Amino acid sequence: MIIPTYNRASMIVRAVLSVLVAVSPGDEVIVVDDGSTDETELRLGPFADRIRYVKAANGGAGKARNRGLDEARFPLVAFLDSDDEWTSDRLLLGRRLLAARPDVLFCFSDLGLRHAGLPDQGGGLVGWHSDRRSWDEILAPGVWYSGIAELPPGRPDFRVHVGSLYVPLLHGPYVAVQTLLVRREGAGSGFRFAEDLPTYEDWECVARLARAGNGAYLDAVTAWQWGHDAPRVTDANELQRATARARMIERVWGSDGEYLARDGDRVARVLREQRLLQAKWLLRHGRGREARAALQLVHQAPASYRLLASMPGWLTKEVLAWRLALRRAIIG
Repeated sequence: MIIPTYNRASMIVRAVLSVLVAVSPGDEVIVVDDGSTDETELRLGPFADRIRYVKAANGGAGKARNRGLDEARFPLVAFLDSDDEWTSDRLLLGRRLLAARPDVLFCFSDLGLRHAGLPDQGGGLVGWHSDRRSWDEILAPGVWYSGIAELPPGRPDFRVHVGSLYVPLLHGPYVAVQTLLVRREGAGSGFRFAEDLPTYEDWECVARLARAGNGAYLDAVTAWQWGHDAPRVTDANELQRATARARMIERVWGSDGEYLARDGDRVARVLREQRLLQAKWLLRHGRGREARAALQLVHQAPASYRLLASMPGWLTKEVLAWRLALRRAIIG
């Protein structure tokens, strides 16, 4: 069990307590402190006999999670973000499913949304991937969990969908890492998080896992994502997101010769979308030289993009601002 954290002293205790309720005797709980400068270490002092605290130099979420993987000794690995929390049966559900289904490499679930003073909400995962299809369509037809493994006391039955998530992950982030449980055996060297991306480091890791084996989606809430105003990795801007996703696509699906032979056009389309998003952001911010470099990587880039990229940056910004104002005036 791995919790990476950075300057979350006000939230880390909640996360750790939720994990300690969920783990079994003998489990390891590893907290990787990614160079925090607040009171994180002090707040974790009372748990010294129940967790392994690892102090590391600041290197980002991917590096912190990889340090946790290097420290972990057991065959199953789970994760929790330090600003979130687990349900008490989160590990038990995953363990029982993996024990009953040796063909499944990893499992994950839905997550709920919590914010102080507001009612809890389920169905938080759809806000990540924005795919309104059912999981019967996304992954595979579901079966009841109770038909696979024994339900923990008090947990209503729910559907489980097992299949390959490799192609869906090309299009969206279907897995919340705080709900992920992975068998180390079978995951191979691909079970690592990207250390050079400002965001989506977990998306790339899960894509590599999906390339290695089947996943199982548990259609139930096993973790809560808390709302707060502190910085998150997911706060990256549109350029950072598009750049990170393009690199991820190139490194996972773009390096998979077997998949490219079957469906290379799909990879090219999604990669083209990300390149255009990069160029669009750069044009909006008057960075024409960088936009031109991005467009050179786009097959048949739109003429309007090429024209805007050829203008001086200040003029491009004015043209785009005028177009936006005109569009708003027409709509409203």
